[in-house]
Amino acid sequence: MNDGKGLKDYVNDLQEFENAQVKKEYIYFNKDGKEIDNDVDKVYAQVIIQNKKEYYQVVTYQNALLDPMGKYQKRQAYLETKMKKVDKQTFNFYLTYLQTNNSIYLTRANRSYQNG
Repeated sequence: MNDGKGLKDYVNDLQEFENAQVKKEYIYFNKDGKEIDNDVDKVYAQVIIQNKKEYYQVVTYQNALLDPMGKYQKRQAYLETKMKKVDKQTFNFYLTYLQTNNSIYLTRANRSYQNG
């Protein structure tokens, strides 16, 4: 099994591989569905790009998608919200709702989220 590589070469290759695995890129969206540069502002949706794959997350409250124009509008600073992983269809419906304020997209996003 001697292919000309020493143990040090294998360790270096492993470290390079692990460093390549960790690279993540984030894209954040605010309550208007507009892309923002940082996560200091309130984030309502985000895309995580890792290893050339995209993962989608939206903000939830009590295991339902949070409606930033809904009944919890004034209390959002006090709510215990979580970012939950969703599929691309749910993410697109939710982002369209944030951009247009058309409630049919929130309804579709909720149904898609509940159906998994």
